[in-house]
Amino acid sequence: MPPESDSYTISAINSKNEVIDVVVIKCHHCNENVPVVGICSDCHTPYDHVKTVENPETGFIHFVYECSKCPPGKRKAQKIIKVNDGNSNSSTRDDLMKNFL
Repeated sequence: MPPESDSYTISAINSKNEVIDVVVIKCHHCNENVPVVGICSDCHTPYDHVKTVENPETGFIHFVYECSKCPPGKRKAQKIIKVNDGNSNSSTRDDLMKNFL
């Protein structure tokens, strides 16, 4: 049997209401499934996932990334993904967040 892939792609809607593909990988330091966000425009190294902060009240999951090569004052954080199925039922939203993570 072939080994499972380390990444997969999901469809999402960005802030401009455009459908985009988001690559999701397993974080090497926390084993969470996190989206890939690209590389730092200053030093051209990939952003590292630092932490994930969940807010079940708003339906937002914040994936926090930093550039590990830039000096601490120039490190950038990016990527906020709202996880919401369009339903106001909080138990459904909680289930959706658990399935994503």
